[in-house]
Amino acid sequence: MKVRTILKNGVIFAVVGAMAIPMGISASAADDVTIEFQQWWGDELPDGYVEAICDNFKEETGITVELLTAPWADTKTAITSGAATGTVADIVAVDSAWLVDFADQGVITNLSDLFEQTGFKTDLLASTWEAHGSTYAVPLLNFGYPLYCNMDILKEAGVESVPTTWTELQEACKKITEAGYEAFPINLGTQNPNGICNVVMGMASASGIKMKGEDGTYNLTENADLQAYLEFIKALWDDGSVASGATALEESQMTSNFTAGNYAFCIASMSMLSDFTDAGLNVECAKIPVKDGYDGKSGMCVASWACGISENSEHKEEAAKFLEYLFGGADGTDGTICADMAVQKAAFPSSTVADPDFGEMPEQFQTVYEIYTEGYPENQFIGIPQTEQVETDMTNALVQYLEGDMDVTGCLTAMQEAIDNVQ
Repeated sequence: MKVRTILKNGVIFAVVGAMAIPMGISASAADDVTIEFQQWWGDELPDGYVEAICDNFKEETGITVELLTAPWADTKTAITSGAATGTVADIVAVDSAWLVDFADQGVITNLSDLFEQTGFKTDLLASTWEAHGSTYAVPLLNFGYPLYCNMDILKEAGVESVPTTWTELQEACKKITEAGYEAFPINLGTQNPNGICNVVMGMASASGIKMKGEDGTYNLTENADLQAYLEFIKALWDDGSVASGATALEESQMTSNFTAGNYAFCIASMSMLSDFTDAGLNVECAKIPVKDGYDGKSGMCVASWACGISENSEHKEEAAKFLEYLFGGADGTDGTICADMAVQKAAFPSSTVADPDFGEMPEQFQTVYEIYTEGYPENQFIGIPQTEQVETDMTNALVQYLEGDMDVTGCLTAMQEAIDNVQ
């Protein structure tokens, strides 16, 4: 029997489990292997948390995992500079905006091929990230983007319940602005142009509105549902319901303003819940309002912690085994690593065998987890090359439409061109 330690809520505890050497790696051979893992996770989890996972993995397989930890932005810099010199870590944390560029540049390897070669238990993966029809990264945790509501502002404005439809949202926003409050922020700044993904298309996803057609190609110019949605956003803008300064607003500024009690609503990551509640806000989380009459499943925009394996790694099999370990433990059936990490980060696990205990999480979190499980995770920009440039171009087109410098047809055409130009 093997004693395995996991750090939970800052405390290391032991789990007893069977020893297993997976995917055909012998203990003697594994003892000589060290793989590097470049990521920002250790910077955002409790001290020693990721190290404990790596230590357990070494105990069970003999493979050493050396952590290279840096903040999110520095992680991308380290990976791209390493690619130029051929010194990329064996395993790299991947942001969705980097996926296709890293694949095209040969930074990360084709996991579809590697998983088939190594016998990776792909049934552990709740989802995968695709580029050019093949898997290049696998998300471990998903951070959902629900609607946050400042219930004190709603009460002061005479809004009796959280809006569930576009019409209800528009009516609520009118009452809120008439009461002297800012209603609905959209971060349309382009320094970090993720508002078009997380807020704009995140809200569209709730009503099943997609940029892709049924044939898998991007269809914006002849997309009646998307046009109707943009016209709704324009109506909010014309009402004065979109919070002031939207065109220069960055995500961090938006969440800081909501924390300060300046907005009635905010679409933001679940990772922000503790910041909002610690600030003393009377906040509720809710499903993003849907188009009137829509009764289908709702997508929830997610940001993710995902991993890829370096194309230049000399230890791809061992790297794949560590990924398998994160999702399913040593024997491929124990999802406690992914589950506990989800609890630590107020995220949702993307392992099919993870069974997180959210019993001690705030009621708001459990509400969002129920919304998430009833719908499906979605990030409509995964798989688009030069994602940040496309997001910037689409944001600029939307701003021109909102400010009256372009009609909705021109906006959709410009958005389509932004995607077509990088395909």
